[in-house]
Amino acid sequence: MARRLAAMLFCLLALPSSAGADTDYGRIAYVTDRNGNDEIYSTRIDTYFQETNLTNNPAADRSPAYSADGSRIAFVSDRDGRSDIWVMNWDGSDPHKITTGDSGSADSDPAWSPEGQKIVFSSSRGGGSHLWIASLADGALSQLTTGVGTSPAWSPDGSKIAYASDGVIRIVGANGSDDHQLAYCVCAGAAASPTWSRDGSYLIFARDEDGSANTRQLYFLPANGGEGIPITSGPYRYEHPTFSPNGWIAFERQDATGGSEELYLELGPGADTQYPLVTGPGRNFSPSWGPKYQAPQPPPPPPDTTPPTVTINRPTSDTDQIDVYTVGQIVRADYSCTDADSGIRHCQGSVPSGDPIDTRFIGTYEFLVFAADQAGNPIYKRTRYTVLYPFDGFANPIVNGALTDLKAGDTAPLKFSLHGAYGLNAVTGTTQQPIDCATRAQLAPSATVDGTLTYNASQDRYLFAWSTAKSWAGSCRAISIALNDGTSHRVDIRFTK
Repeated sequence: MARRLAAMLFCLLALPSSAGADTDYGRIAYVTDRNGNDEIYSTRIDTYFQETNLTNNPAADRSPAYSADGSRIAFVSDRDGRSDIWVMNWDGSDPHKITTGDSGSADSDPAWSPEGQKIVFSSSRGGGSHLWIASLADGALSQLTTGVGTSPAWSPDGSKIAYASDGVIRIVGANGSDDHQLAYCVCAGAAASPTWSRDGSYLIFARDEDGSANTRQLYFLPANGGEGIPITSGPYRYEHPTFSPNGWIAFERQDATGGSEELYLELGPGADTQYPLVTGPGRNFSPSWGPKYQAPQPPPPPPDTTPPTVTINRPTSDTDQIDVYTVGQIVRADYSCTDADSGIRHCQGSVPSGDPIDTRFIGTYEFLVFAADQAGNPIYKRTRYTVLYPFDGFANPIVNGALTDLKAGDTAPLKFSLHGAYGLNAVTGTTQQPIDCATRAQLAPSATVDGTLTYNASQDRYLFAWSTAKSWAGSCRAISIALNDGTSHRVDIRFTK
């Protein structure tokens, strides 16, 4: 059998399909008695018909029915002493009973609602065979029909249920309303096993040939009724049609002269060729074809809308203070970018981290770092730094930070270096003011200073010659020299006679 099925598989999958290259061939569940009792097996035609025993139970397990999403299978089992409706996962796991009743009755023929929350089935509880609906949410049971009802099939839109009743096909609303017989050819043979097409536009059902209970054909019938059209012929008994996800039809076929039930396939209603699916050992019957179950994927993480984190270690600034450097000082940028969600795509500063920042000229500068993560979230972080002249104090005879004694009326030489020739414009102004000799506190407003500024290139030194007055003897004064970089440098002088 394996070689035969593998060969058929090769032929089937080589045939064109309306679903294209991504066809979902789904799974077929069916009943077989090859192990001595009725078990439910499943197979896939695109995996070389590798069959799996889903029930593997000494009880009789029958009538498999896939849920619309292929995740679960409803079936009938007497493993608890009564024929009840059970449900298991698509792989046979977690079998559990959903109906129960008195031992003199039985439940059969389960079929799922499209949303997978209810199961309609036939039951002899209370006498006769009627249709009932079980709610999986709370286990509640409700009777759907008062007349005979078997082999129910829920429409894909969830609004109607087709079923067999006293040899005819009927339709009833899922809420029990508008129970009516579908019109089709007036024939003597009994009808059974209705099933809906995947789009709900028509049904396929089985009907006995006139005058023969051994020969049964499959018929096509529009969903709104009409003339039934036979789609099979020959000395066979066809039963239990079921649609694949891509519109093929599998069914049970038995030679009218005897032999075991076998599973066959047509590529559409009334197709010329029937392909064997499962032909032995034992009886193989009651197929149900469901889609390949795709386990729900966890929801995608929320989109990353958080920009990266930029840390600037150098140069740094805050609301109170910014880094200060001198002209020509080598200061290497130090910054980093991190992102815990999607990772860093870009991290670029005014200069690469580790490279010297620009200290060629005096002034206050902005240092910028741009970063973006893999999700495209951008961020800009700015900091500032100031570049000053490298002023390192006044030369002798000035005493930096203390009072310098000078004779009143002499010229006070204020000598200093900026370690480079920046022109006389490097000094923007000079002022002087009387101060207290003890506390060096200001005693009067500042005034312009008389004096001369020169620059000695060979000594790289500026000289401001401050003209003082003899009348200042015994007093103290402060002189401040303002530089072009915005700084001001002060000298405190005590004038002697």
